[in-house]
Amino acid sequence: MLKKRKFFWWGILLLLLLAAGWGYYQYQRPHQSAAGETANVTIGADSLYGQYARDEKSCDAKYLGKVVEVSGRLSEVQQSGQSEVWILSTGAAGTGGVNCQLFPGEKVPEPHPKPGDQVTVKGRCTGFLMDVNLSDCTVIKK
Repeated sequence: MLKKRKFFWWGILLLLLLAAGWGYYQYQRPHQSAAGETANVTIGADSLYGQYARDEKSCDAKYLGKVVEVSGRLSEVQQSGQSEVWILSTGAAGTGGVNCQLFPGEKVPEPHPKPGDQVTVKGRCTGFLMDVNLSDCTVIKK
């Protein structure tokens, strides 16, 4: 009986060590840009925002965690740490837009786009919080 109990506790310890090793591996894994992935959906910024504004739950099922290619008019460029956030407007005054956080170190083609330019970016959809948010974005065309 004592041998079974000892074997059981060694098994539990082994499982805990394996789980800790897997967690550490996941934590240390390098962050990936959306540049090498194909877009699941190609859509306009106004259409994407409109769909999320109408029904967030069904849009989360369609877009959340997927790579989305979005085209729209650049309304603002902000600095956020080592990367830029491009805000694509939806065209309607007073409404939200699409926030595209560029992957840190993303090379933006010269000349740097200005507000009002038409741009296309590709990134992972992270949901809706007053605006549609895309992360790990890369510039497709400006």
